[in-house]
Amino acid sequence: MKKLFLATVSVVALAGSALAADMPVYKAAPVVAAPACAQFGGFFVGGNVGWKYYNNDWKDKDNFGYNLVGIDSNGDGLESDNGWTAGAQVGYNFQWHCVVWGVQADWNWTNVSVSNTFFDDPYYPDDGSFAYSSKEKWYGTLRTRSGIVVDNLLLYVTGGFAWAKFDRGLSFAYPDDDIYEAYSSSATKLGFVVGAGTEWSLNQNWSITSEFLYMGFEKDNQTFYSPEEETSVRYEFKDSQWVAKFGINYRFGGAAPVVARY
Repeated sequence: MKKLFLATVSVVALAGSALAADMPVYKAAPVVAAPACAQFGGFFVGGNVGWKYYNNDWKDKDNFGYNLVGIDSNGDGLESDNGWTAGAQVGYNFQWHCVVWGVQADWNWTNVSVSNTFFDDPYYPDDGSFAYSSKEKWYGTLRTRSGIVVDNLLLYVTGGFAWAKFDRGLSFAYPDDDIYEAYSSSATKLGFVVGAGTEWSLNQNWSITSEFLYMGFEKDNQTFYSPEEETSVRYEFKDSQWVAKFGINYRFGGAAPVVARY
């Protein structure tokens, strides 16, 4: 009886091993790790609005105002203004893990202008006056961006080239002697731009941006001819500005933002 029982157990064990060998083997699907940060790589386009603070430093290099109308307090000056700015941007980002490097170009309208009027004698305006103005029509930049991504937020620094269109105006009046002279110029000046910014990924394609920039432009030297004095006179203008902008970008082929897990 004992032999029969052992034989039966052996047959069952062998049969179970054979069935196990014939059964298909199912492997667990590999776990795909979520990206460590949002993806900002690829082309993007967008728009922006903001506020700016503009400085214009001017100089009467020949003291012409004094020579013409006797005003000895207008040899140079610094005028400032603030106003709105709005424009569009386009660029491309390269991303390696959570490090981003990219290039961006933008073009912006603005409404800032400065002006002032100086009198030889404030109590007797007809004794002579000098009026000055400078207006920035638009500006643009071409710059690089480099930074790191933390979850859905890109933190970056930026720098590169800037250019802007400026219109200048000068006028002299000496009514007692029937002297009236006016000059104007328009010039596009090159410069530099540096700053920092953030970009927040909202979904697979859209993000919102913020930037704080400083721009400085090359000196604008202008020469005017005075028929009254029969001589050429030289003026120098130097422009700079601080810009704070907010915008929105659309990324082509972007990846979904990171979902925080707790």
